[in-house]
Amino acid sequence: MIGFLIGILLVFYGFQKQKANILIGLSFLFLTYAVFLAFLIDSGYHIQLPHLYRTGNIAALLFAPLAFLYIRQVVENRKISIRDFYHFLPALVYLADFSPVLFLTSVEEKRQLIQSEIEDPVVFVYFNQSRFFPSNFYTLARTFLIFIYWFFSIRILYQYGKRYADLSQTFGKEWVTWMKIYVYSELILFLPFVILARFVDLSVGYDLIHLTGAIVILSSGIAIFFFPKVLYGINEFEFILATQKEKTKPEISDVLNSEKELHIQEQLNLILAKEKKHLQKGYSINDLAKDTQIPAYLLTLFINRILQTNFSDLINQHRIEECCFLMDSGKLKHLTLEGLADVCGFSNRNSFSGAFKKFKGMTPSQYQKSRSSLT
Repeated sequence: MIGFLIGILLVFYGFQKQKANILIGLSFLFLTYAVFLAFLIDSGYHIQLPHLYRTGNIAALLFAPLAFLYIRQVVENRKISIRDFYHFLPALVYLADFSPVLFLTSVEEKRQLIQSEIEDPVVFVYFNQSRFFPSNFYTLARTFLIFIYWFFSIRILYQYGKRYADLSQTFGKEWVTWMKIYVYSELILFLPFVILARFVDLSVGYDLIHLTGAIVILSSGIAIFFFPKVLYGINEFEFILATQKEKTKPEISDVLNSEKELHIQEQLNLILAKEKKHLQKGYSINDLAKDTQIPAYLLTLFINRILQTNFSDLINQHRIEECCFLMDSGKLKHLTLEGLADVCGFSNRNSFSGAFKKFKGMTPSQYQKSRSSLT
């Protein structure tokens, strides 16, 4: 119940606010579903739900990569791309391997398969219907897969955690604390099994695997209620701006002191003035945070309070200045307005013309004519 509740809350608020929460919400739901199926097997009730036969391992193979992708997206501001498809290959391999069983249309045949194995839960999870792999392959492979994703999750947290640890009393530190709790709880999914596999009865090993899954759901599910900002996906830099609204200037300087201001300005000059990253289409605050290695909320605070503008206007102003420089040089005479917009990082002609008029007080065509008259 806790696992399903937390998973639904994370997915629901993920769609509304923090997209990364969709990943961890699905991870919770899949792990909970796998443990629920273990309960059905142990209790003998699985025979009443034959359509769920052999679906638990799909959930188990998806839970670990989704948790890893969540941590990667939150810490590194790195969204899922088409290249991340390979994380789901183990689940697809299993799906192809067991497709004759999974898509078996006869309910009675599925019931017979369940009846032949359910008396011994250990045999049930041997996955004897596998067409490609030997008996008990999936149990061992799944445990190894969970360990691999756990290792890389720990690596990400320790590699980037220091960046947030220096920001005392900030949202980022709280977020990383929650992720550490979750990742450390995952440790019991494979460690007891690895240590005790040779010394305990197979039935005990089966119970151990699924008991630890239930403990992870229970412990991390209760823990996340102590981190409501994480549970409800409150946006990181919006939270900081909201909490700073009522503060006096000396209090604001505790978060954004002169040393940090200088560092942020230097990084902005490097990324925008020299590397001209703003000319990339769709360049976002998260992209800027990744390029400068500065948390997004600090960049937003600096841009809003120190530069007295917003991110969109800052980027568009740099784009227009670059466009004017290229137009003055005569290098863009052959381009149409659409071409100019594309070169300067705008997605279309209208947004380009609107930004140009906002910062130059005239349209691009008028600017070109004024430059021509001067020459």
